[in-house]
Amino acid sequence: METMNALVFKTVGRIELERVPIPAVKEPTDVVLKVVACGICGSDIKILEGKHAYRENIILGHEFNGVVMEVGSSVTTLKPGDRIAIDNNPRCGVCDFCRMGLSSQCVLIKEKTLGIFQHGGYAEYAVAPESVCFKLPDEIDDIVGTQVETLGTVLNGMNTVQMQPWDSVLILGCGPIGYLFTAMAKNIAAQAVVTEIDPFRLSVARQLGVTVLDPNATDLEKISRDMTRGHGFDIVIDAVGTQLENAIKYVAPGGKVLAFGMDDSVKTTITPYQITRKAIKILGTYIGQNTCLPAIKILQANKIDMKAFFTETVPLQKGMEAFPKLGLDLATMKRGPKQAMKITLKP
Repeated sequence: METMNALVFKTVGRIELERVPIPAVKEPTDVVLKVVACGICGSDIKILEGKHAYRENIILGHEFNGVVMEVGSSVTTLKPGDRIAIDNNPRCGVCDFCRMGLSSQCVLIKEKTLGIFQHGGYAEYAVAPESVCFKLPDEIDDIVGTQVETLGTVLNGMNTVQMQPWDSVLILGCGPIGYLFTAMAKNIAAQAVVTEIDPFRLSVARQLGVTVLDPNATDLEKISRDMTRGHGFDIVIDAVGTQLENAIKYVAPGGKVLAFGMDDSVKTTITPYQITRKAIKILGTYIGQNTCLPAIKILQANKIDMKAFFTETVPLQKGMEAFPKLGLDLATMKRGPKQAMKITLKP
């Protein structure tokens, strides 16, 4: 049996480079692809910390694209040689959630998500159902193509908050998700502001051409009022997963808070009276919903600047060296300063 290199999540705190069998077509809808690049997502870091849902002994990596090598007997839209990006969340299409337009809550996701519950893209080859494969146009290169699904999740959030050209928008956190929200807000909103505390990512945020604030160096609640005629921001987006309590402080009466970032270890305290009295809308979105094609259109048209987004490309075999640069020391499992925004792995 032919084998390949893969980074396998063993358990919390352990990811190892192993030789594993190359996947083959098993189902009529299967598509086998040669992975050309895979981004390291913040949720992968949280999986290693035990702060996100996971399954042991799984090849991580859900931000990947590649070239089709083989297809199942019922695949009609793809052929060997096609370049494709992956939406890592297969949906069943027939559960109550799918049929009501809420496919992000599909019952299948809890067991079929690629790179979390099924093998993903930290490998030389991967397999995915036809339904989650999207052809990549020539204008999108292999590295940018890793972010189709990521941008798709952000677009689901954008659809939910219904950002308008007159809105003032505050994004809390300028990791990769915050970066994409900020880039979108810069294109749409009257005012876009982003916060960050990590020195490296602060330097990246300043390249986006919007106001950048360090909460550790300023009174963010006061500045939020000063910048918005005393009201607060129309939309506040928690791109970290720890900032809901703060977001409520910074949002204007009648405004919207989007709880987007994820951290299963975080608890927070809120005062319901403040939500009611200020008529605040607290919204949540999870993954994307019919947003990968819109993401491809945006990336194809170069509507957002992705130059500062990508920091480094690392060979798959040296992939474990990337995690400390993203703030997680695998030896001690302690967090530290980041040295990257987005790192991609190339087999």
